[in-house]
Amino acid sequence: MKATSLLGALACAVFVLYIGLNSNKTLVGVAVQPKAVRGSIAAPHRAWTPVMKRHASSRCMASRRNTLEGGLIATLGALTARPSLAKAPKGFSQYKDTGDKYEFLYPFGWEEIYVKGTDILYKDIIEPLETASVTLIETDKSSITEYGDLADVSTSLAEKVLTPPGQEVKIVSAKEKDAEGRKYYVFEFTAKSRRYTRHTLVSAAIDNGKYYIFVTGANERRWNVMGEKLNKVVESFKIA
Repeated sequence: MKATSLLGALACAVFVLYIGLNSNKTLVGVAVQPKAVRGSIAAPHRAWTPVMKRHASSRCMASRRNTLEGGLIATLGALTARPSLAKAPKGFSQYKDTGDKYEFLYPFGWEEIYVKGTDILYKDIIEPLETASVTLIETDKSSITEYGDLADVSTSLAEKVLTPPGQEVKIVSAKEKDAEGRKYYVFEFTAKSRRYTRHTLVSAAIDNGKYYIFVTGANERRWNVMGEKLNKVVESFKIA
């Protein structure tokens, strides 16, 4: 995929999110149940109801079996869910996608919503600009460096993909990060509109035939409250 067509695909996939953010009131999307099948937290199991037997002895055996199986299911469920909770530091929850092979932390209490174009998105229930999302685009590249250097890629993403037209974009910082043989471009920028300024952190990398773009941010007026926390969030993103 050429760089120009990639930017077009990314813009289509991501831009709908920022149309919602432009309202500064509510994020476009609907609340959904967590993707438990793909995430690391075990899906809730169905309550097991025994078939009633005619004889008292059969009822006793069924009840005993129900108790044992129910206890085993509950124990397995707790053991499956526990690693995700154990890995998250205080004040954060962890999301781990074993299918697309990535994970990240997000502030405790944020809820998952569905927004077309994103693979996963969590947001604060009150502040519409406080979000964390992952977008995936198929690519034939093996490294993000094949699309350009840090300055070129971060500027292109910030100005052409992650910000609606007409906003004033300023790159605050940018760095390269190497982790487990993968190159990440991590950068920070602000986008100023007539009504608000959004402060955004991005981590982007390529692996498994996919272009991973992780984005988190908040309203500039709350950056003194959320900045340190969201820096931990963007640094937590990694491809497994």
